[in-house]
Amino acid sequence: MRKILICTFPLLALAACNSSVKLSDAEGGDGNASDSNVHIAMNEGNKVSVDVPGFSAKLALPSMNLGGHLDLDGIKVAPNTKVTTLDVTAHDDAGNQDDGKVNIRFTNPAPAAAVIDHYARATADAGYGDIARTPTSLTARKEQKTFAVNVSPQGTGSQGTILIAGKD
Repeated sequence: MRKILICTFPLLALAACNSSVKLSDAEGGDGNASDSNVHIAMNEGNKVSVDVPGFSAKLALPSMNLGGHLDLDGIKVAPNTKVTTLDVTAHDDAGNQDDGKVNIRFTNPAPAAAVIDHYARATADAGYGDIARTPTSLTARKEQKTFAVNVSPQGTGSQGTILIAGKD
């Protein structure tokens, strides 16, 4: 999950306008800085909100397509994918190291079967196993993580969701 969080920080540099930033003490109410919760979200209006211990921001980003550049634990997002929403939640504390969830909504000009084919190859290449697929969905596991894709037709292309959940 840390890789995903690190990848989102360059987005902050792009936020030159329409931003609100708040800094606070990084320690929680009990004075323990080792427990942390992180939430990063991007919606269709290119609005990004970041909430990490000691820092929160709401940013308006220029229009961009993250689909060609997004790497999810070694799995490249399918070619020509347009990410419409991105939601990252991570928890890091003494008893629950790097537990988190990444939820992505997307559109793609390819039919659902082609998108599922891409993720079947990409998950296997990234070391995921226990791959189960249907014409419109795929799940795969790697250590303590689950990667799931659900796709449905949209016009001549497709739309869907990707969920990665577990421990890093």
